[in-house]
Amino acid sequence: MHPSHRPLSGRLGRAAALCAALFLAACAGRAEAPATSPSSAHGTAYVAPGASLAMPVRGIRPEQLRDTYSDPRSGGRVHHAIDIMAPRGAPVLAAADGTILKLRTGGLGGITIYQLGADGRTLYYYAHLQRYAAGLREGLPIARGQVVAYVGDTGNAGAGNYHLHFSVSRLADPRRWWEGENVNPYPMLAGVASRSREGR
Repeated sequence: MHPSHRPLSGRLGRAAALCAALFLAACAGRAEAPATSPSSAHGTAYVAPGASLAMPVRGIRPEQLRDTYSDPRSGGRVHHAIDIMAPRGAPVLAAADGTILKLRTGGLGGITIYQLGADGRTLYYYAHLQRYAAGLREGLPIARGQVVAYVGDTGNAGAGNYHLHFSVSRLADPRRWWEGENVNPYPMLAGVASRSREGR
C-alpha cells in the first residue's frame, strides 16, 4: 500500500469508531425512553403497607397524614377530604390509574384536577394546585404515580398554606361526575398506619 494512504485509513478508522459510538448511544437512548412513559410510571409510586391508593404527594409517608375527613369547614360544610401538607411545588402524583376527566380553575379549589379511575366509577379530586404538569389535558390516560401537578395554595387554601386537598367519591353515573358519594381517602392512603392510630 502506498504510504500516502495510511493517514486516510487512520482517519476512516476513527470516523467509523465515532459512528459506532453514536449509534450505540442512540440505541441506549431509545432503550431508556419507556422509563418516562405512563405505562412505567408505576415504578415511582409509593403505596403504604395495607393501602389501596398510591401516595398522591411525592415524599410523604403515611405517618405524616392526618384524618381530616369529618372536620368542619366554613358555611356549615364538612371537609369530606384529606389535606396533605407539603412544600410549595412538591410533585402531585396520580393516586391510581385512570383518565383526566376535567381540569378546572377558580372557586374554592383553585386549580383542580378531576380524575376518573380505571373502573369508570371512582372519581379522584386534587385541589389547591400551583400548576398542572406539562402536557396535562382532559381525556389523557394517566398511570398511578405519574406527575400530574404541583402543590400550591390556590383557591381558599390561604396564602402560604401549601397542601393538597384530595378526595375520593363513588359515581352512580360517570356522566354526572359532580354527584358522587364521598368516601374517606385516609385509610386508602395510610393503610396499616390508619388502623394503628384507630387502635390507640
